[in-house]
Amino acid sequence: MRTARRPRSTARVAALTAAALVGGAGLTAGAVTLATSASGATTACEVDYVVTSSWAGGFQADVTLTNLGDARTGWEVSWQQADGDRVAQVWNGRLTQDGAQVRVTDVGWNGSLATGATASFGLIGTSSGAATVPASFSLDGVACTGGVPTTDPSDPPTDDPGTPGDATFFVDDGTQAWDAWQAASGTDRALLEKIATTPQASWVTDADPAAAAAGVADYTSRAAAAGATPLLAVYAIPGRDCGSHSGGGTDEAAYRAWVEQVAGAMVGEPWVVLEPDALPQLGACDGQGDRVGMLADAARILDEAGARVYLDVGHSAWLPASEAASRVQQVGLEHVAGFALNVSNYRTTDESRAYGEEVSALLGGVPFVVDTSRNGNGSNDEWCNPRGRALGERPAVVDDATHLDALLWVKRPGESDGACNGGPAAGAWWQEIALELARNASW
Repeated sequence: MRTARRPRSTARVAALTAAALVGGAGLTAGAVTLATSASGATTACEVDYVVTSSWAGGFQADVTLTNLGDARTGWEVSWQQADGDRVAQVWNGRLTQDGAQVRVTDVGWNGSLATGATASFGLIGTSSGAATVPASFSLDGVACTGGVPTTDPSDPPTDDPGTPGDATFFVDDGTQAWDAWQAASGTDRALLEKIATTPQASWVTDADPAAAAAGVADYTSRAAAAGATPLLAVYAIPGRDCGSHSGGGTDEAAYRAWVEQVAGAMVGEPWVVLEPDALPQLGACDGQGDRVGMLADAARILDEAGARVYLDVGHSAWLPASEAASRVQQVGLEHVAGFALNVSNYRTTDESRAYGEEVSALLGGVPFVVDTSRNGNGSNDEWCNPRGRALGERPAVVDDATHLDALLWVKRPGESDGACNGGPAAGAWWQEIALELARNASW
């Protein structure tokens, strides 16, 4: 199993913060400029601008502002973009661009920065050649002259998410399938045992952060006690499911705090499938807010808390591989172990693996996982409680020189997709279809 990664600049921020607190106005602490306003407030800053990937005519970068001065509410980072480069899109910030002059301001929820605190945003730009790291940055007009690390996009990421190792996934005895198995008899009991005793994800869906965190703490604690790896599906993005059967989610302003509380409740190093359908539905309905920014922020928070994060990109018949790869690039790869496919869908494992390898190749070899919970008979092109389907292959880590990390059961078989095809509400137990899935399985 991987070791939880630390934020890129933790050690340097601590050292520079300590230095910045010694002395007074106009002091240069190391390479960090301090300035004092007429009100006596100190502005000091460092900016890390890291090119995380590049391609012909474009690039992606992550930018981290560290506030080394007094606590502040609101910020504006500005710089001159290199000749031939232009910023096309920003998330977790608001972009203003005048020629080569770029300004990015906070988006409200990330505007308050204590001394030593950081705010991050990402961007995608166009380039006439190799992407160039800007020479200098300013915070509200005051120069940030801390070190600016550069990253050769051809180099592998410095924060390696590691390999899946020999993870043994947790079998939860608190599921609806388990209760149904315990209550059944005869043939039904034998069929339901197939579902109940197979590891599957715990879905984190409650918009109340305290309730969501309590569920995560309970589930991951029981997994840790069993010496097993928990699997979570984090599912509370604003505009969730575009208001369809699984509609809901948090308010935009509350999402970051919700994720922080969920991440803080995790025990051990769970695997997390982040926001099923969120990227495939990007822009498909109102109420999504800065979805790319929120996904990037959630991935960072969960990763830094020790999770192994897989960003959901739908299934093999939804987005072209090039579009799926582009949307993953928009969110960024620094804080994800890979991407997830076929969550709650029925596409075969072979089809999903072929598609996953195509997307992976476009992303430079990023790993992926496949939900096999209900794909034993493949898809009939229906997504909501189709009949005649079957349980798929059981969960397992894969180590076969491909980019597939694991087969997982993310969707819980027997729990309805929604009030369609005769089924109950989304998430409700439907014994009839549970038995059908188990009966049709090849094992």
